Formats: sequence, structure tokens, C-alpha cells
Amino acid sequence: MVSSARIVVGVCAYNEEKNIGRLLKNLISEQNLPITSRILVVCSGCTDRTPQIVKDFQKKDERILPIIENSRTGKASALNKIFGIARKTADVLVLVNADALPNNGSVGKVVSELVKSDAGVAFAQPIPLENSTGVCYKIVRVIWRLHHIISLFQNPKLSGELCAIRTSCLEDLPKNIATDEPYIEMSIRRKGYKILYIDKAAVTIRCPTTMLDLLKQRKRIWIGHMQLQSQTGFKVSTSNIKNVARATSALKFNEIPYLALGGIVEAIAYLQAKIEIKKGRIPYTWEPIRSTKT
Repeated sequence: MVSSARIVVGVCAYNEEKNIGRLLKNLISEQNLPITSRILVVCSGCTDRTPQIVKDFQKKDERILPIIENSRTGKASALNKIFGIARKTADVLVLVNADALPNNGSVGKVVSELVKSDAGVAFAQPIPLENSTGVCYKIVRVIWRLHHIISLFQNPKLSGELCAIRTSCLEDLPKNIATDEPYIEMSIRRKGYKILYIDKAAVTIRCPTTMLDLLKQRKRIWIGHMQLQSQTGFKVSTSNIKNVARATSALKFNEIPYLALGGIVEAIAYLQAKIEIKKGRIPYTWEPIRSTKT
């Protein structure tokens, strides 16, 4: 059993018909969730079969609750719906990305480690899906290796692909934020709670497989970080150049060329994000990264 704590699982989905069924099957068959748990799936402005797939799974497992939004209002709005229910009905909220797949038993690992700690949130290690042998995949793999090293040996940076949060730590997100994870991390840290990295728990994530999509993704991440830093002064550990420099010493020799290529992508994404911020273009709804949805 995952834990004696009351658990709500939250998923935000926009046009995830190719992935949402796999995730729901994983949650109900591979994570040993308590019979009293609930799985909330916010389908936000979907124009594909995502809502119907969720409803079909609900017929098989009553723990699943679809929340249908007719128009797309942004991830922050969807998360706030989940937060509101979780605060009233649960001790722990587990967030899972709609295009991710937790490894067998990983939900239980992040929940149990959180419950027995004094942390506010515990998160799993994201592992890029090996769906390509190309340059883009190798760059992405190095990026996530750096995240792993920084979180393991320096200062954990919350990754929301799979995380468990004490519901007492939840506060509603501003609807105009570009990215949710750094804001959640900031609010938890400022309440005096630690961020716990559980590297023995893993979640497989779909990453960009084209350089253009990778650049789009990294730009939106930088926009979110810049927006939060300008508004609150908070800076995530992975955007600290000293942390990144120290982490590179743990990379393997054959990863160095892809680190260099990744550095070029990051520099371009950073400059593009700066321009967007200067122009005041900070969207709270993003176009999907197409190569992560196959």
C-alpha cells in the first residue's frame, strides 16, 4: 500500500489522447494506490478524445474523476481546481504530468518519503524516454543528468513530472504565471519547508525530439524563470551558473560534446526569452511541443 495518508492524484491534460490512457492504466494497475484515493484529471479545452478516454477509464475505476473545462484557461487555473479539492479531502497531493509514466511503485516511494520527513514536497527523478538516438535526445539526456546531479548533491530543484506535496503547503497559483513548478517550489521554501529529491523513484518523460521543439521548450522554461525572478526575486538552483559548472564535472567524457551543444541551445533560448519578457509577451497557455505528444 502507498501510505496511510489520504491521497489525491492530480493530472492536467490538454489534447493528450495518445498518452492519457497509458498514464491512467499505469496509475490504477502499477502504483498500488489506496482504494480511498482519488485521481483528478482536468481536461482543459481539449479538442481531441482526451475527455472521452478519461470518462471511459472512470467506468472501470470510480477513483478517477474527470473535470472538464470547455475552454482552455491555462495550467495554473487547472492546478488551482486540483489544489482546492486536495486541500479539503487529502493529506498529500501527487502531481503527475499527463505525458509521463511513473515507474512501478514510484508514486508510493515519493509519498512515503514525504510523509516520514519534514519536507513540504518530494519529487522523483525524471528519465527521458529513449525514443531516439539522435543529437536532440542526447542533449536532452545531458540536461536531465545535470538536473539530477544538482538535485542530488547540491540544492534540489523541484521537477513536477512526478511529485508529492503536503496539502497544508498548497496555495493557489497566480493565473498569469508562465510556469508552475518554480512558483510551487518558491511558495513551499518560503513556508520554511525543504524540497526532497527521491532519486530511487523515477518517472519516464517524453522530451522534444527535434532541435526546434527543444528550443521552444527551453525558451518557455526561461520565460517562466525570468518572470518569477523579476516578480519575487526567487531563482531556481538549475539557473545558477555556479551550480551548473560544478555539476558538469560529474559528466562522462562522451557527454561533453552534447553539453556544449546544449549550452548553445540554452544561450539562444535565454536570449529569445529576454526579448519576449522585454516585449511583455508572457503567455499563460502554451502551444504543445508536438514531438512530445507522439
